[in-house]
Amino acid sequence: MRPSRKRSGAADDDQAETQVGLSSPFAPVLGRYRHRLARPLADQFLGADRRHRVRLVGTMHQIWHRHVWLQPLFSLLARFDILFPESGCDVPASMTIARVDEGATWRRTFAFVKSRRFDATMRYLPESGLVERIGPRGLIEVPWRIRVLAGDAIEITTGRLRMRAGRLRLPIPGVFQVAVRATERAVSDTIAVDLVVSHRFLGTIFGYNGTFAVRREALNAKRPNRSEGVSLQRYRPWFYAAAAYNLAWGLLVIVWPVSLFRLIGMPLTSEIASWQALGMMVLVYAPAYWWLARDPVRHRHLAAIALLGKLLGPLGFLWALRAHTLPLQFGLTILTNDCLWWPAFTAFLIRAARRSGGWRGLLAGR
Repeated sequence: MRPSRKRSGAADDDQAETQVGLSSPFAPVLGRYRHRLARPLADQFLGADRRHRVRLVGTMHQIWHRHVWLQPLFSLLARFDILFPESGCDVPASMTIARVDEGATWRRTFAFVKSRRFDATMRYLPESGLVERIGPRGLIEVPWRIRVLAGDAIEITTGRLRMRAGRLRLPIPGVFQVAVRATERAVSDTIAVDLVVSHRFLGTIFGYNGTFAVRREALNAKRPNRSEGVSLQRYRPWFYAAAAYNLAWGLLVIVWPVSLFRLIGMPLTSEIASWQALGMMVLVYAPAYWWLARDPVRHRHLAAIALLGKLLGPLGFLWALRAHTLPLQFGLTILTNDCLWWPAFTAFLIRAARRSGGWRGLLAGR
């Protein structure tokens, strides 16, 4: 089946946006070809505007690296959402393209065991053309050159990388320069992508190829989808702290069961074994919090279980206090074990629910 060259509606939206200076950053580069592109390519490069975003969902058939000793470098780049050290076959992947004031954001996600991001902002600058900004605050600028091979095929190559310092553009030394070559072809309603990153002295060092379905989605003006861009990373220190606290508290109760009683001035209990069992229950939460801190998005559902336990603990204490089976000073333990963590865990779950499309989606495991 030949790819459709019917205009997707993206061009019409661009004409409306051009009047207020908000056209796609790719429009000046594509020039006369912008109305001749196959629909999937037109949607990808021209379809994101104030009323629409574009979603590419598919599979990376192969992601590869060369030179094992470069793995630490790729691991470092992964911390800044630039590249990543993993490789594999048939990796689920997606990309969301959205318009922003300074251009368009391309948010790529690769579903390895640890989800990886590769984010960028595209912007057209009259003095230098189309540039991709990557890294913290778009510190690195990558000039793009786009060549339309046919209505259903585009080739993208990059120029010399630069660093932004205010209005200055500082060239990156040649030894750190890389070049990217990507080819995109429209096949029916999908796009086939083939990308290779090469170094002047090391040759090809990274690449991937995959196939993606392209969908242009209308944004609901009344209830915008806020799941995109909802960051859960700010809560990572809380979960690392919770993991350390549970590890320390659990070990203390298991190894020195009477020390906490003496610390809070509580009479010793004859049920030392039960007290140690409680310490083990607290201890097993430590790795769960550690996993949650490592990847808050993938493991966000663990926070719901944790908060439930931190709600049931105080309720159990109030019941025991009323039944005169626990003294009031035991509430000091409840304050540090449970109540202290309520604000952070609750705020995290509210944001996680947004990312899952609502509480029902979160509780359903989405």
